[in-house]
Amino acid sequence: MFRVLFLSIFSLFLCISVVFANPPAVSYIFPAGAQRGTSVDVRVGGLFLYDKPAFELTGLGVTHSPHLAPAKRVWFEGPLLPLTESQQQEDYPADTRGNVAITKDAPLGPRRVRVFTAQGGAGGPRFVVGELPEVVEQETDGDQIPAPIKLPVTANGRIFPREDIDLWEFDAEAGTAITALVHAQSINSPLVSRLDILDAKGTVVAEQMLHPCVGTDASVKFTPKVAGKYRVRVTDARALGGPAYVYRLTITAENVPEFHYPLRAKPDGLKDALDAAPVLQAPIALNGRIERPGAVNEWKLDLKKAGSYTFDLQARRHESPLCGVVTIFDATGKELKRAEGAENSDAAPFAFDPPADGVYTVKVGEKFRGRAGANFVYRLRVLDAPEKITPGFQLALASDVFTLPRAGTLKVKVTAERFGTFQGPIIVSAADLPKGITAPAIRIAANQPNADLVLTASADAAIATHPLRLTGLGVAGLIAYRSDTTDARLAVALPTPFKIIDQYVMTSAPRGETYHRKYTIDRGGFDGPIQVQLADRQARHLQGVTGPVLTLKPGETEFAYPAFLPPWMEMGRTCRVCVMATAKVRDPIDGREHTVSFSSVEQNQQMIVVVGPGRLDVGAEKTSVLAEGEVKLAVKISRSKNLSGPATVELVLPEHVRGVTVAKLVVAADKGDGELVLKFAPNAGPFNAPLVVKATVQTDTGPVTSETKVEAVR
Repeated sequence: MFRVLFLSIFSLFLCISVVFANPPAVSYIFPAGAQRGTSVDVRVGGLFLYDKPAFELTGLGVTHSPHLAPAKRVWFEGPLLPLTESQQQEDYPADTRGNVAITKDAPLGPRRVRVFTAQGGAGGPRFVVGELPEVVEQETDGDQIPAPIKLPVTANGRIFPREDIDLWEFDAEAGTAITALVHAQSINSPLVSRLDILDAKGTVVAEQMLHPCVGTDASVKFTPKVAGKYRVRVTDARALGGPAYVYRLTITAENVPEFHYPLRAKPDGLKDALDAAPVLQAPIALNGRIERPGAVNEWKLDLKKAGSYTFDLQARRHESPLCGVVTIFDATGKELKRAEGAENSDAAPFAFDPPADGVYTVKVGEKFRGRAGANFVYRLRVLDAPEKITPGFQLALASDVFTLPRAGTLKVKVTAERFGTFQGPIIVSAADLPKGITAPAIRIAANQPNADLVLTASADAAIATHPLRLTGLGVAGLIAYRSDTTDARLAVALPTPFKIIDQYVMTSAPRGETYHRKYTIDRGGFDGPIQVQLADRQARHLQGVTGPVLTLKPGETEFAYPAFLPPWMEMGRTCRVCVMATAKVRDPIDGREHTVSFSSVEQNQQMIVVVGPGRLDVGAEKTSVLAEGEVKLAVKISRSKNLSGPATVELVLPEHVRGVTVAKLVVAADKGDGELVLKFAPNAGPFNAPLVVKATVQTDTGPVTSETKVEAVR
């Protein structure tokens, strides 16, 4: 009786006070692969990855950390974004770390990456098992320093921040052909790769191929005329970049085919013809290519009036760039049938019924004038009857990970691809659902492609991850057809009881100091401590805004969050900052403790500030210094009328720069000039990023800062 009463009260609590589950998102895994027979430490980045999220890689021959551990967030600010671009929503993935070990006999190829928290599950990135030795980019801020590598190799890198350029340097012999190829979008990275090869002087000696080698996202080939050092340059073709822009670059002297001729297709029992001279009989596969702009291949086929023929052009589906056009003519030259592909797909197979016995001409060409090449290959299948395809169907889901909130529902779109003559209805049901999860069977109507399966979690459903297996049954006459899905996961999520609430506030604040925004927490019955920090998902680009982690005491409902506005922010811009709240909540069903969060990009939860001029300014006598021995650098401090006090001036070095020392300088309150003394060790550097001269004046409301940059050159 008590349990029934408890569940009733808890269900009411869910309906009234719970906000939502904040499911995780996975942005990347870096490096995105490793050589089999090795192990590698990986960083997995994503949103709302708290504590130690569960970690999963699919496939044989791979073992990995069962959970990911928190790691220091890696962030490179990059160039200042133009106004319109900075107004777009942006993610700031948190970093977690784990390990992946691969057996020597592990199958080559990609593996799915999945993570799970108490608030759901997520997937998307791919981790690739390779066969070559691998290296990982050592990321630093500033201009790229060429990374030495030895061929053959697969280099793991990422284009981060925006407009980043990666350089991989290797030795090559004269006359030895080198191929560099990238996989990025094929492992679900947003990178649109751009490759070229430079010599030791920085001259471009080979550019990216218009049509990449088969099986790659981008590639470049070249044969050095002289031995020496060469570099592969990797960028994003749109000058974008970010933490998720990972790639795998393979550089080898082994032969990498640009294309396959004849076209490699799934065996279908047809005889392959390469010679267009003789008159041919169906069934047959006609193999050719369009090597010159405007060229058209002509084939002669002996067809019968009594026959019904099927023509199926294979090109784009097998990575050929050909956008094919198939035309059939009779003996007099009259056009009887025409089919052409779209920009990214082949024409659909079509039927042709000859009006009379005789020899017909079949022409194959390229749809767009000026496009041609040795790699414009095709395979035209000609069947002497409609293709016999085994009737049936196959079920597919839009994702392999789904999140279902406790006491909530989730619609899962189930798509059926029918084969052959089967066009009947299909009954889809979820098999082996755990306790507390229900899903009534659904019917995908005849000739319809999909329907929604509705999953429902009870108020006492366990917070856990389960396999999600859907089975389908289709009946046509007395024949039953079956199909199922086997590689999906369903995560039951714990909703968040609390939320941040407030009214719309817009104000202005000077750059170079901290702005405080007041907020209120609606605890929704939760009385424990809550941490508040900058949100992983922001309504706009942060423009370098930083903030601490605040801990609200039990029962505390009001707080002021301090956000530091960097001194280099562009004045007049509207800064919109979002915060998120996280806490450990005890599950009232089984007593386990879980971390949940609230995060919103809604306008009322934003810190909206128009950036104004700073109250402090620092300038340097020189914009660059010679990085040798002792260097004296004169600086000048300017304060606004409402700012007083001594200014501390210091040199801020990029994390990777070594061998530079400088004593702090204090410029008295009534002074404006000073001198920094920089000392450079003989091995100081590398100086691929500027040194930052930072001035700070302490006030009752916090520090007021200003910065200027100085280049160090050798």
